[in-house]
Parts: sequence; structure tokens; C-alpha cells
Amino acid sequence: MDYLLAESLSLFFYIITLAIYNRARKEYAGGKIASAINLIMVFVTLIFFSDFTDYFLIRIFPVAEDTVLIIKIILKVSALSVLFFGGLRFFVETPDTAGSTSGLNHIINNKEASQINASDSLSIQKDDSSKRETIGRYQIIEQIGWGAMGIVYKGRDPRLNRLTAIKTIRFRDDLDNTGILNTREQFYREAEVIAKLSHPNIVSIYDVGEDNGLSYLAMEYLEGENLEKYTSKNSLLLTRKVIDIIIQVCDALEYAHNHDIVHRDIKPANIMILEDGLVKVTDFGIARITESSKTHTGTIKGTPYYMSPEQTKGMKLTGASDIFSIGIVFYQLLTGRLPFTGDNLASIMYQTNNLNPEPPTSYNSSIDEITLTILNKAMEKSLQKRYKTAGHMKEHLRLAARKGDVY
Repeated sequence: MDYLLAESLSLFFYIITLAIYNRARKEYAGGKIASAINLIMVFVTLIFFSDFTDYFLIRIFPVAEDTVLIIKIILKVSALSVLFFGGLRFFVETPDTAGSTSGLNHIINNKEASQINASDSLSIQKDDSSKRETIGRYQIIEQIGWGAMGIVYKGRDPRLNRLTAIKTIRFRDDLDNTGILNTREQFYREAEVIAKLSHPNIVSIYDVGEDNGLSYLAMEYLEGENLEKYTSKNSLLLTRKVIDIIIQVCDALEYAHNHDIVHRDIKPANIMILEDGLVKVTDFGIARITESSKTHTGTIKGTPYYMSPEQTKGMKLTGASDIFSIGIVFYQLLTGRLPFTGDNLASIMYQTNNLNPEPPTSYNSSIDEITLTILNKAMEKSLQKRYKTAGHMKEHLRLAARKGDVY
């Protein structure tokens, strides 16, 4: 009886472990965390079968006890071998250099870093003539970050003798061969469109290509920092500086929207400010060109805290969605708080669609009435009441700056 109880508990805990594994596998598709999860699950499974050997091979199938002992030893040795040799790869791979404080490292969202497929880095080929690693024609200097789509490298274009940021692209793991081919075709079509965007407030894409099956974007290399640093209540910028930043972002959005490009993932991590005050919107269009198929209703893309109501519903997006997102960034830069928060996606989506945020003046009494009106209009849940264009919002911000003498 005691033996049966022990086996029942063992089975119960294994089922719980399996449920946790299944959830974690969906949350971390690719990357070291996913590899570690798979490794641990294989180890647990082998141990489980080892523990149940007595039950299956003695009570159900009459097998000699010596044979059962040998099988149990083999299973446990196999489990330990899997854990040991599988774990070695986490100590012999190239160390993470994402902690660098220069360049595009600042545009990478740390929350997404665990989703990288580390095998992307293995696709870099050696240039035997120069003994330096390369992707396409670009010489790799160092790895500077990880993102949800791939690894970002600081590189050099030997043809033009300029520094370049190279972002590798990892396509979705759940696609079959046909799906991957269709996605790649779409990626190149839309990347070419994005590369044609030429605006001082949008990071330029120089080149798009493929090297030994690895797709990549070669982009403008920047020295600066993203806006995440200034979203804390203890590190807020002056209102006049915040307005200047939002004006520049609106200028970038207006230009892109006029070229039928919607960003889809406007957030502080994707807005970079350079030393001279120039603002650059990064990852423009990336949320679209890395989708598995052409944009369609029913698909939710973006970062939950910054999504528009229509984005949370999986509706077809227009430039108005980006305007709502920049309104949230505006709110956060002025108050050091997010307007919509929650412990899970459902809670955030509910608030975004149904609740009005706390008035920003509750956290920052220096916000003037004109700025408050512009902010509220940008964050209108109704498309009819929200700003129709980023250019319209930009002009109102310029007017508010002049009237409020915030410059």
C-alpha cells in the first residue's frame, strides 16, 4: 500500500511537471532557456521511467529482478549523462556580450532576450582571408545584443568602410518548410519596402540578405540610449524635452504612415535618443515583416502595455494604432508610470479597451492643460475621436510648446 501511494505521488508530480513544461515551452520558443527546459524535461522523464521500472517490469511483466536492476541503472546513467553532456553546451558557447553599453544594445528589450534561437549565431561563416567572422560581406566586430527575432552584431562594411548594426532574423519555429519559404519571400519583399524609408528620425536599413540560410538586416549603427531609462519616476525628463522627443517620433510616424508602413510596436525600447538630441525610431516595420503571413485580422502583434484597443482585438491596423502607442509612451515619460497595468495579458487588454487611466496630473502637477488635452486625444479608445494622423498630433504639440513657452 505504501509503495502504491509513493508511486501515485510520483506520477502526480510528473504530470504537474509535464504541464509546467508544456506552458514554458510555449513561452520560450528557442534560445538557451528553451534548451535548458527541454534538457531538464528529458532528465525528469528518464528518472520517472527508472522509478516506475519495478511496477512495469515486475508487477505487469514478469522480469527477473537482476534484469530490472540493470535497466534501472541504465536509465539513471542515461539521465545523468543527458544532464551532464547536454549542460556542457551552456559553458562552452560564446559568452553573452549583451551587457555592452554602446550602440544598438540600448534598443534591445531585455524581456525578449530569452527568446533568441542561439543557433543563429552558429550560421556566421569564417572569412578565411581575413580570419574574421562575417555575415554576408559584413565583418563582425562584436555581439551587442539579443532581441526577439535574432542576435544583433556590431559590424563593419568593408566596401563603404562604415560601422553597421547587423540584426539576424529568426523565423517562427512552428512553421513547416512551405511556411518558412513563404515567410522568407514576404520578409524580403517587405524589407525592401522598409529599406526605402529615408527620414532623419528613422533608423536606416542599408541592406537585406541571406548568408548560408541566415537572413539578416544591415542597419545604421547608432551611439545613444533608448527611452526606457527615462520611464521611471526618479529619472523623468523635463516636459519641454519630452515634448521635443514626441514631436520627432510623430514626424517619423507621419512619414512612415504616408508610405503605408505601420510600426506596430512603438515603445520606449524602440525609441533611441542620440547625444545631440536627435531621436531615432528603431525596428520600423520589423513587427510586420517578421510575421508568418501577410497581416490579417485575428493576429495580435506588439508589446501588451503599449497596444491600441484595435491591436488587442487583432483588427487590421492603421497609423492610428501607432498614435495610441505613442500616447502611452508620452504618458509614461511625463509620469513615470504606465497607464494600463495588470498581472496578465487579459487584465491589460481589458483596461486598454474599457478603463480610463489615472489622470497624469495626479503624478505630475506641472503638466499644462494644452499638453494634457493632446495626450488624452492621442489615447482615445475611439478611432473617430483619436488623432487621425501623426502629423496632426505633431502640429498640436508644436503649438502647445510655443504657447506654453516650454522651450
